Amino acid sequence: MGKFSLQVSQMVTAEVTQAKALAGALLRWETRGPGDTENAMRRLARRHGIEYGQLWSLRYRAPKRIWADVLTKIALAYEAERDRQLRALKHETELTASIAAGADLDSVSKARAVLRQAADAADVVVVEDRQRLRGRNA
Repeated sequence: MGKFSLQVSQMVTAEVTQAKALAGALLRWETRGPGDTENAMRRLARRHGIEYGQLWSLRYRAPKRIWADVLTKIALAYEAERDRQLRALKHETELTASIAAGADLDSVSKARAVLRQAADAADVVVVEDRQRLRGRNA
C-alpha cells in the first residue's frame, strides 16, 4: 500500500488570480532591483492604501478568496501606475523628438506607436466601470 497525500490542492478563484496578476505587474514596475521586493511592496501599500500583508499574501501565499474592496484597490492602483508610466513615456518621447531633431528616429516612432496602442486599449474600457470602481473605493 502506498501512502496517500493528505494535502488538498487549493482552489483559487478567478478574482484571486486577477489580483495576483495585477499585484505582480505593480511589483515589477515598482521594484528598483534585486532585494527591493519588500520595500517595493511597502511603497505600493503606502501610495495606494493597500495593506502590505495583502500584497505579501498575493505574492507568496495566494489566498482562497479575496475581498472585493481589496481587488478594487489593486485594480485602481494598476490603472494609476499604468497611466503614470504612459505619461512618462509620452514626455520622454516628446523630449527625445525635440532634442534629436524630429520624429524620424526609429525609437521615437516605436514609442509613439506604443502610445497610440495604449490609447486605443484605454478607449475599449467602459467609462462607467471606471467610475463605479472609483465610487466603491471612495
